[in-house]
Amino acid sequence: MFKNLKKKAIIKIVGALTLIEGIALLPCVAISTVYDNSYTVYSLLAISLIFISLGYVPLKLLRKYKFRLKAHEGFFLSTLCWVYCSFLGALPFFFSGSGYTFIECIFEASAGFTTTGCSVVDLEVMAKGLILWRSILNWLGGMGILVLLVSILPALGIGGQRIAQIETAGPALEKVGGRISSTGQFLYITYSVFTLCEFILLAAGPLSAFDAIVNTFSSISTGGLLVTAENAAAFDTVYIRAVVIVFTLLSSMNYTLYYYMINGRKKALTGNAEVRGFWLIIVVATILITLNLIHEDIYTNAFSALKDAISQVISFISTSGYYVCDYTKWPTFSTMLLFILLLIGGCSMSTSGSLKVIRVMVLIKLVLRGIFKQIHPRSVKAVKISGKAIPAERVGEITAHILLYFMVLFFSFLVVSLDDLDMTTTITSVIGSFTNTGIALGGPGPMGNYAVFSQFTMLYLSFLMIVGRLEMFAVIILFSKSFRRINSVEPI
Repeated sequence: MFKNLKKKAIIKIVGALTLIEGIALLPCVAISTVYDNSYTVYSLLAISLIFISLGYVPLKLLRKYKFRLKAHEGFFLSTLCWVYCSFLGALPFFFSGSGYTFIECIFEASAGFTTTGCSVVDLEVMAKGLILWRSILNWLGGMGILVLLVSILPALGIGGQRIAQIETAGPALEKVGGRISSTGQFLYITYSVFTLCEFILLAAGPLSAFDAIVNTFSSISTGGLLVTAENAAAFDTVYIRAVVIVFTLLSSMNYTLYYYMINGRKKALTGNAEVRGFWLIIVVATILITLNLIHEDIYTNAFSALKDAISQVISFISTSGYYVCDYTKWPTFSTMLLFILLLIGGCSMSTSGSLKVIRVMVLIKLVLRGIFKQIHPRSVKAVKISGKAIPAERVGEITAHILLYFMVLFFSFLVVSLDDLDMTTTITSVIGSFTNTGIALGGPGPMGNYAVFSQFTMLYLSFLMIVGRLEMFAVIILFSKSFRRINSVEPI
């Protein structure tokens, strides 16, 4: 299996990722000098310099080495790099002197990179430099650290389409330029512009500059909000809610559609079937939950009910996982509807996780076609979206994805149940981890604190986050017989 892989390619990509993480740590060192003790400052600085050195050396030695990746190499490298980045991301937490176990640090880093809004430590007492590091991990993982790699470093000679397609969330990665690197560059430029705009708007409100940048990185990546006791009141204001909601929605929609809008296709968003379905789900869910909250006398004020309903609807469907009110006290109908939204997720080619709206739409079309064919068995009826027939191969891929999605969920329920916690905690924590939301009921509560689990379960949930972020196949394929025997593949 491994003899067929390009060793120099692995070293070069891993070196580049190490360099990126080392550079990303430098702002944390600067913040730490202002807020944290000297031990944390020096440890973060030392780790940053080590990362930069270890990353620079292989890039320098292999600067003239160019390569292209085959499909099986792309799958292997995508999984390897996400595990490796999570390992590196854990080291600043571990060596900060905060007393975290290494598995807790792995969990924090994995949750950060996969934009899963959960934690196993108390963020209220976490060093400011580490809080910024956690939010930077969110930002890097939101669009995809490998997409960043192939977009800003095309000179590395990386044939990036294989790993970019595997990493980018959604059924397919569309090229919006002549090369895959052009696509990555556009995605990150748009992502960065949104980030800057949200930061300016949040900083102009009641948040401090530090809280504004931390929450911008976390929300624009749909990784949640790091709401502490100091700034909790600010998130109850209509202004802050509105800013967060708008940019969360922008990141939950297909980023390639922004390219088409910029290039003259003004109806790229409004004419897209997936986006229309996404908005329809949000509107219907918000109305139903608002009415339910008022009917059950949870809120006496209709505006307050609407404000909290729309905030949590967008939090769940975007897989941001932030909470601005205690939805665990809502009626069962509202809570159940929120978890249905959680399983649906946002649009393809967005920073959201879970199934994606387009896959759910295809699934509904398949069910409707099945009903039609029961009545008209001799008919030939294609699955269509926006009047266009979807190729049978693509429909088959989406069906296989959905089936595998629930198979992984059911298997994970069994694994996590070994901790012998209540069923609500077990099921919702698995769903929260796998959908990269971090939202759970029971023990973790709305704050998503997973400290109730054993060290083994924390490690498994960390891996589950990565599996969910890479949409399963990139990881599961590595355990298949056809991957191990890549040169002697037999038909299934």
